[in-house]
Amino acid sequence: MLTASTDVGSSGQWQTIGNRAAITLLNGAIKQQRVSHAYLFTGPNRVGKRTLAIDFARALNCNAQDIAAPGWSDLQPDPPCGQCSACDRIARSNFADVQIITSATQTSKDADPQAAQRRTMLGIDLIKDLQSDAILEPYEGRVKVFIIDEANRMSPDAANALLKTLEEPPSSVHIILTAPSAELVPETIASRCHLVRLRSVPPEAIAEALIEHHSVPQAEAQTLAKMSMGAPGWALAALNDPSLIDARKQSASRIIGVIRADLPDRFDYAFEMTREFRRDRMSALDEIARWLEILRDIAMLQNELNQHIVFGDRIEELSDLANKLTTEDIARATSSAQNTRDALMSNGYPQLAFDAMMLETPTVA
Repeated sequence: MLTASTDVGSSGQWQTIGNRAAITLLNGAIKQQRVSHAYLFTGPNRVGKRTLAIDFARALNCNAQDIAAPGWSDLQPDPPCGQCSACDRIARSNFADVQIITSATQTSKDADPQAAQRRTMLGIDLIKDLQSDAILEPYEGRVKVFIIDEANRMSPDAANALLKTLEEPPSSVHIILTAPSAELVPETIASRCHLVRLRSVPPEAIAEALIEHHSVPQAEAQTLAKMSMGAPGWALAALNDPSLIDARKQSASRIIGVIRADLPDRFDYAFEMTREFRRDRMSALDEIARWLEILRDIAMLQNELNQHIVFGDRIEELSDLANKLTTEDIARATSSAQNTRDALMSNGYPQLAFDAMMLETPTVA
């Protein structure tokens, strides 16, 4: 039973780790009754964009005022309260008026249930289904919320269709898009959304959340937080699946080998990464993230900032690379990896992207 001692803070029960500025902005919009009809949440992979969108949907539909438990009215928490049926069911993806739309979402035209799993883009049928649902009044909530995850993967037809809804949105509908950056979303779409930028989360904040909310021992929490590189989503995933840590170490070993390899072997690697991207898009993007972390570690070692490296177990190999490569080499390789990541996220041709990255990777003498 809920009582006045129930652990509900006056600032609400946002599940998002870090990025307090974004939470404050959204909380303020609700308090001032100035919630926009469309938002674009941007930030690094696994930083918490989807979690924040779900939190916002919970806050918009929170029914804390309907709870009649003794002493509850004295708490007066900001939404989301985390205790009402709406907050609970939205968090469990069991609320009719909150929908999360991804490329794998089944459409009304999918005769084969497996067809959605094979899609790599957000097509126009997904947006048409959204539009058909948006014109209906909310079924059980205060408002309808549509979360379009990885909106940078919308097809041109889908983006054009969505534009019509953004220009004339129903009053009881809010649309939240997520993407790595606003530049990867069509300008006509981004300009009609309220932009909310999420930043990488400090490791101290991630470790604190792991300790307080997931009962993780301090040493383990600090290790996961450091390895996450500011992405709490990765830390939480690794907590539930330790194989991710082993996969991360294997990825680091593979990348160090590629940096030392000759061009034919690098092109073989590019071919394998292209195949991996087509099999498992997220896995390939994670590999690019490891490239950026390895290159960052080399740069840290070049500047004698050993305490900041992530792959401490590979310090000898990384130190050798730091001595053999120039700062210009690392800067060029980092820029190439970032360009490859952006190309893959915006539906570029993967083979060309990986081949170009291999050509830009410096040669170790």
